[in-house]
Amino acid sequence: MSRPPEKEDKLLTWPNWPYKLRTSSSHEEGADRDFSVLTQAFAGQLGRVKSINCIRCDDKFKPIAGTEFELKADLVLLAMGFVHPVHEGMIETLKVDLDARGNVKADTESYRTSLEKVFACGDMRRGQSLVVWAIREGRQTAHSIDKFLMGSTTLPR
Repeated sequence: MSRPPEKEDKLLTWPNWPYKLRTSSSHEEGADRDFSVLTQAFAGQLGRVKSINCIRCDDKFKPIAGTEFELKADLVLLAMGFVHPVHEGMIETLKVDLDARGNVKADTESYRTSLEKVFACGDMRRGQSLVVWAIREGRQTAHSIDKFLMGSTTLPR
């Protein structure tokens, strides 16, 4: 989305969320924020992400030719919500198992999917739910990923 205004529109009333730039302590600690950016592709080698190919977009989310750029990355976390994830693209390509509602199927102990190195949690796994569930599952998944990366043999399958 485009950069929100510094001050909210005081004429905007409930139930509309006041649209204004909000800065948290995390932002103040050095996070770089960028606006109006679309992800076009992930790039990497041997199943490991190395970069994200991006392009700037207009207020209608249409790509702006000639504004392509690349971000270095070695980990990508996707945050999606409200309905099952879009199956076309990554989900279809990976061929992970889905549950009866179309969410990515993952166990609730390790959050591993049907693919050994792919994990899913929050709305991706359970569908639309409370943010506290997404936070809890995100933390538990991070713990499971850490165990997996550190070579723990106690990770349930």
